[in-house]
Amino acid sequence: MKRLLLLAALVFSLVGVVHSQTLYQHFFTDSTLRIDYFHVGTRQEESIVLDELFQEREWPGSRTNLIDTLNLGMYLVKVFTASGNQLIYSYGYSTLFNEWQTTQEAINGGRKVIHETVRIPFPRDKVVVEFYRRDRQNLFTRQIGSLVVDPGSFRVRKENRAAQVTVIPIQKKGKPEHCVDIAVLADGYTSSQKTDFENDVRRLTNRLLSVEPFRSYADQMNIYALFRPSRDSGTDDPRKGVFKNTAISTSFNTFGSQRYLMSFDNRSIRDIASAVPYDALFLVVNTDQYGGGGIYNLYACSAADNRWSEYVFVHEFGHSFGGLGDEYYTSDVAYSDFYPRGVEPWEPNVTALLNPEHVKWQSFLTPGIPIPTPWDKEKYDREETEYRHKLKELREKKAPESEIEKVRQEHQKWVEHFFQNHRYRDAVGAFEGAGYASKGLYRPALNCIMFSKGNIPFDPVCRAAIEHRIRFIIQ
Repeated sequence: MKRLLLLAALVFSLVGVVHSQTLYQHFFTDSTLRIDYFHVGTRQEESIVLDELFQEREWPGSRTNLIDTLNLGMYLVKVFTASGNQLIYSYGYSTLFNEWQTTQEAINGGRKVIHETVRIPFPRDKVVVEFYRRDRQNLFTRQIGSLVVDPGSFRVRKENRAAQVTVIPIQKKGKPEHCVDIAVLADGYTSSQKTDFENDVRRLTNRLLSVEPFRSYADQMNIYALFRPSRDSGTDDPRKGVFKNTAISTSFNTFGSQRYLMSFDNRSIRDIASAVPYDALFLVVNTDQYGGGGIYNLYACSAADNRWSEYVFVHEFGHSFGGLGDEYYTSDVAYSDFYPRGVEPWEPNVTALLNPEHVKWQSFLTPGIPIPTPWDKEKYDREETEYRHKLKELREKKAPESEIEKVRQEHQKWVEHFFQNHRYRDAVGAFEGAGYASKGLYRPALNCIMFSKGNIPFDPVCRAAIEHRIRFIIQ
């Protein structure tokens, strides 16, 4: 009987896959529709204005998981048949625009226009594309835009947008629809620094593939390095009066945070990326200054050449690919009110603990662990406060970098000792302090690469979330 039940389950699963593939073939072709638009608005209001449509190379995503069930991201795009009666595709993502809405500029009444892109399988017939944003309760109830797209229109552009892009295969493991396809773009590398870029990408992606769960799925990941030379070497650093002419216009000081290294040049990013099929984007910037950033289903970005670059590469990919939230709470950030009080965050590794009897990651909890979980937070916070005060004093008196580095190393040793000797170092619980908030938000583990710097693994909750995303793409 057990064998019969297992066989029935297998047959049912296979029938479901065949049915989904048939639906894909009925509604979509093998290529990709790129929809470029302007995201326009203020802190309270926003709308979508169509820019251009492009037909691009083969669709890299799943051809069976057409409806996004991951519930990640601040926005959700839905694609309906022209009659509007049937949902045939959906996709969650976040944007620079929704981060800007939490900055002081937006709070003071500012208005912003940011260029963005969504990509969907290329439809065979007319479709309605609707854009939704989460409301204050994190439900996708706010429609902010709607487009009717005719795939046969002369307005759909088909030219090669990846001119002067050299594709360097880092590893090719299988067909795009059955692999996670990662495109790594160069910025601030001149034509004579192409080899430097390739070496940087190999080093950084080797680190990514050494970390679980990416290590377990390394044979189902295609990685491409995409090189378009920059006129200047390096990147913008506005606070220092440094401005460079580069391929995708990255810059430090995004939204006023010096270490936040990002780009608003979405059109150039997408043009270069169109050279290959991709599920995820990473920007590698030719600088030795610490910095980076990552936004879910937009891109991740990292400086290439400082002592923390490999850590930043993995950490930011956790944001952009896994939809993970930051678990730290002591660093300066460029935005406020990121997590409204009394609302459960959508990120899988941050909770407001609104129901302590049933934690978001209940199945991962260490048996018998207290909720909330005590972790000597006051002791840790005192050390962090003293450390930041020392750094501030050293910078104000313009101390040599060697003296500053000595303080950093001493602090790092203290932190490592604190975590290594803690009674809950390997436990999963609900540790207060996460999502840029010292109080009211909780993380799953004492330490994780989403919490602190170094050669640290993802905690079990983060690993599971990333694996869930991988399996959703490759199935």
